[in-house]
Amino acid sequence: MNHSNFNFYDSFDFDDDTLVFAFQVAIVVVAEEESNNQGRRTRYRGSILGHNIVNRNRKEGELRLYNDYFAENPKFTETQFRRRFRMSRRLFLRIANAVEAHNSYFKQRTDALGVLGLSCLQKVTAAHRILAYGIPTDLTDEYFQIEESTAIESLRAFVKAIVEVFGDWYIRAPNEADICRLLSIREQRGFLGMLGSIDCMHWKWEKCPIAWHGMYTGHCWEPTIILEAVASQDLWI
Repeated sequence: MNHSNFNFYDSFDFDDDTLVFAFQVAIVVVAEEESNNQGRRTRYRGSILGHNIVNRNRKEGELRLYNDYFAENPKFTETQFRRRFRMSRRLFLRIANAVEAHNSYFKQRTDALGVLGLSCLQKVTAAHRILAYGIPTDLTDEYFQIEESTAIESLRAFVKAIVEVFGDWYIRAPNEADICRLLSIREQRGFLGMLGSIDCMHWKWEKCPIAWHGMYTGHCWEPTIILEAVASQDLWI
């Protein structure tokens, strides 16, 4: 990917539907994954006896993804891309470029045998699908040719990169200058004293303590945490 003259803030497409909630719950996802994997980690590194090795054709998965969505004449249209990725192709590539430039984990490399590894598009798209749709991590294997442990690793690296790259601007409380700007815009639209529009969603709390189930269970019939976000007309939080 080309990172030259890249400036995400100057070229952000504010008309696109962004994954607002995904970025806000990113840290929650990482914390839960860390908690779930604490018991599985050992100090042993190396081949595991009885481990079944699956010969994944990573190059085939990369070409399929590229030809379907990112080629000069892709298989699927821009409308289909927006519906499935919940943002435009242009915005997705800008985020992928920024993440790849920030963390070398997303750069495509060769292994010790000289075999080309997973591309940035495969890792970022897999992490994106998990965040956007809440799919199981092993479901990314069939299409992207990326195993479950690598999908979790990509998700964790993607979330941390998003927070580190965009957190200072997008994942923060508004300062005095921001408040003045937002209030001025609202005043011009006839809404005095209004900062933005509020929206919320219910995030399933799988690890909710049993004693707290009653407090956090509502119309969803299972424990949930309500996540709220206030957005301006340009989707800046």
